[in-house]
Amino acid sequence: MNHVSLLGRLVRSVEVQEVGHGRFVSNNTLAVQRLGKKEEGQQQADFIPVVFWDKTAHLLKEYCGKGSLIGLNGKLASRSYLNKQEQQVFVVELVVESLHFVEPKKKVEPPIEVPF
Repeated sequence: MNHVSLLGRLVRSVEVQEVGHGRFVSNNTLAVQRLGKKEEGQQQADFIPVVFWDKTAHLLKEYCGKGSLIGLNGKLASRSYLNKQEQQVFVVELVVESLHFVEPKKKVEPPIEVPF
């Protein structure tokens, strides 16, 4: 069984890229708070790589941004690739199957028009 549910905040602004054949992807990181605090009293968090595909990527772009609190359901997937130094890099990430909006969409104030 491979099912993961997370609640956390997006670490970066949302960017959606077309990868060909009508497919779209958005990669980001989710900051998930740990229970308890460090000895210094600071909150701890884990930073989980997350991948959104197609419609979910577009919904994320439309309604969320850096710092948005969201809930995610998905599955863990591992992959590897060769970096520029020809070293093999292994990645484990959450492939998102469903996205849950926890906070209302932040209103963007219209720009103030100044008469000249």
